[in-house]
Amino acid sequence: MRQSEFDFKVQQAGDNELKDMLERERRALYEGRQEIARKQLSNPHTIGVARKNAARVLTEIRVREIKAGKGS
Repeated sequence: MRQSEFDFKVQQAGDNELKDMLERERRALYEGRQEIARKQLSNPHTIGVARKNAARVLTEIRVREIKAGKGS
C-alpha cells in the first residue's frame, strides 16, 4: 500500500480501527525483526515501512486527543 493510501485510510478510520491498525503494524515490525534474526527476511524495506506506518497511526491518535481537549 502506498503512503498516501495508508494516510487516507488512517484519517478515515475510527478510534478502535486505529488501535487495531497500530497493533498490526507493531506485530509486523516485531515479526520483521524476528526474521532478520533468523536470516529469513526477504525484503528488509518492510521493517522501515512498518515503523513509519506505526508512527503515522500514533500521530493520528495524538492529533485526535489534542482536538478532543485531552492533550496537555
